[in-house]
Amino acid sequence: METISAIVLTRNEEKNIARCLQSLRWADEIIVIDSESTDHTREIAEAEGARVIVHQWQGAGAQYAFGIAQATCDWVMVVDADEEVTPELKGNITNVLQIGGRHSGYYLTRQNFALGRWLRHGGWQEQVLRLFRRGSVESPPTLHPRFKVAGTAGKLDGILRHYMAQDFLEWWFRSMRLARSEAEGDFTRGERFSGFELISAFWKFLRRYTFKFGFLDGAAGFYACFQRFLYIAVKEACLLELQLSLRKPSGAEKIPFK
Repeated sequence: METISAIVLTRNEEKNIARCLQSLRWADEIIVIDSESTDHTREIAEAEGARVIVHQWQGAGAQYAFGIAQATCDWVMVVDADEEVTPELKGNITNVLQIGGRHSGYYLTRQNFALGRWLRHGGWQEQVLRLFRRGSVESPPTLHPRFKVAGTAGKLDGILRHYMAQDFLEWWFRSMRLARSEAEGDFTRGERFSGFELISAFWKFLRRYTFKFGFLDGAAGFYACFQRFLYIAVKEACLLELQLSLRKPSGAEKIPFK
């Protein structure tokens, strides 16, 4: 049977980390890459049996690349601190380890929980590439993780639960900070304000909320769909500020989001 390393990124995740790590106890190795937390995240992670490595934040892609480099097992699975592996998903991953796996990587189904309910419509049942052979994966140094595998990628049944936000304010401030960080990173790479992006973002809101039945998830469904538009609107506003020299880049793209 092949072995697996679980990689978790953290920054002040004391509310989430125990639940996450408890769902990964079956892994042969759990590595937490902590971005200088100031709460009890590291102590909780160590108590749950994880190997904790403190590493200054350089963006999610670079953090995951660093974490993967520390792994020693045949397979690597990356999990956010606010996510949880269900028993069904664990069982299917274990089957891959037993038979060796026909693919270099696997997509998992992520279900999002927001504002008190699971989002079942609006395109919120997402497919995320999170399981791969250690020697076959690349994590480019981007703000958002964009994993690439050398070879084919399959799909596993089972749910990866994602607890997006406990309340409206937490979701809002985290999203807006991330939008500003992304804008600053994109600006340094030459991207500028685009009105077309705003129009496209509003169309995506309408498509998710109406044609993908996001309205069936009630108020949480409305905000989840509309938040995507707000995120892009804030990002474009920040790009315009930078373009007009109303402020200078603050280096926020290097700051953890929590």
